[in-house]
Amino acid sequence: MRKVLILILFSIFLFSGCLMNILGLSVPEGLYVGYDGNNWMQTDDKTLIENSKFVYDANLKLYKVTIDKEKINFGEIQNNDSIFKMGYYKVYYVKNDGNIASNSIPILETAATEDKITIYLDLERLSEGKSTGIGDDTKLNMEWYFAGTPNNWTPEKMTKKDDYFEITINKTYNANDSIEYKIPPSTTWMPWQMIFNGEVYSDSSQNQRYTFKSNVNGFTVKFYPLIGKVDIVELKVGDSQ
Repeated sequence: MRKVLILILFSIFLFSGCLMNILGLSVPEGLYVGYDGNNWMQTDDKTLIENSKFVYDANLKLYKVTIDKEKINFGEIQNNDSIFKMGYYKVYYVKNDGNIASNSIPILETAATEDKITIYLDLERLSEGKSTGIGDDTKLNMEWYFAGTPNNWTPEKMTKKDDYFEITINKTYNANDSIEYKIPPSTTWMPWQMIFNGEVYSDSSQNQRYTFKSNVNGFTVKFYPLIGKVDIVELKVGDSQ
């Protein structure tokens, strides 16, 4: 019995050690960005670790961190006959009661028009394995579209409004009716890796579903790429549009 207990404890320790290595638990508690420039937080460089840490902006009520574009490895990705250069980053929340690692979030090189890239984080929306609550300023330089069951999955361009994009769909639905949708970056959906489903950027994610709470004569979709968020505003009969 003693040997079995020792073996179990050793297995737990071994697994925990691997997890610590993956999530970079050797760094102090905090919020960090992982990317090529800091070897995805697998580093002992204290200056590099400190520069990878998110800082709270009281005016925005968001955390943010700035990284150098030149330190991102933009690899070539082929979609049909088109080639795109894309890089990635993740957010790590290192804490005593359990760490959180986001999904990989893509950056399109052509959208990174400045030498610096600022990444934003809404901590309340951060979730394991997802892109919710996270975004960056390069995505404001892109076009975004709405596609789903309301328009037969034909992407329609969203209008840029300051730090978000929106589109109004004039179509009647009853309470408890549902729609499915995604937010692609072009009319061709390419690059597929930039398609956002409300939770992750992916070329193979599930459709997002929304169920109406009331009878409506339309709805407005708002996409906030700085914090990986999609809101749907129901337009009830009599509402101004």
